[in-house]
Amino acid sequence: MEFEEIVYKRRTIRRFKQKQLSIDLLKKLIDFARVAPMARNIQGLEFIIVQMPEIRDKLFPLVKWASSLPEDQRTPEEGRQPTAYIIVLVNNKIKNSYYYFDVGAAVENILLGAVNFGLGCCWMGAIDREKIRELFKIPDYYEITHVISMGYPDEQSVIKPYNGSFDYWKDDNGQMNVPKRELSEILYRIF
Repeated sequence: MEFEEIVYKRRTIRRFKQKQLSIDLLKKLIDFARVAPMARNIQGLEFIIVQMPEIRDKLFPLVKWASSLPEDQRTPEEGRQPTAYIIVLVNNKIKNSYYYFDVGAAVENILLGAVNFGLGCCWMGAIDREKIRELFKIPDYYEITHVISMGYPDEQSVIKPYNGSFDYWKDDNGQMNVPKRELSEILYRIF
């Protein structure tokens, strides 16, 4: 896949086929995150890969899904749930400031890498950090920033022109529609 196609194809996916992801593929995505730019090159990000079904089942209720959708359309149904997760951590013993830039760059590398491998992802910040900390026995010096759910897509998501609302929606066919402003609307000035 060409880079431009990957960038435009990257959409949030919340429904997944129940095909397992290989640990090597998940490690490769973490490796993409590892080489992302980090402020002052201080590399405080660490990750947890969740692949085992019994652990996935415990993590699933600790994340919230698609707040713009009606409640009955938010959460993936049984048989369409993620087949893997990546939990994003900041080790505050290594880095305790300016890491949100690092997180954004690293997560975007994961998301673009996932598209390249035919995967879909949902980058989630609405998570129960305390229960996740308990479940994985994560020490207090780690900040839990996000959870990325992933798997092979079992839904489609397309870009639609922005028309006064940023809310995304599902159409009658179950396709996700995501409004995006046009380039001409966000290009403030050219000098």
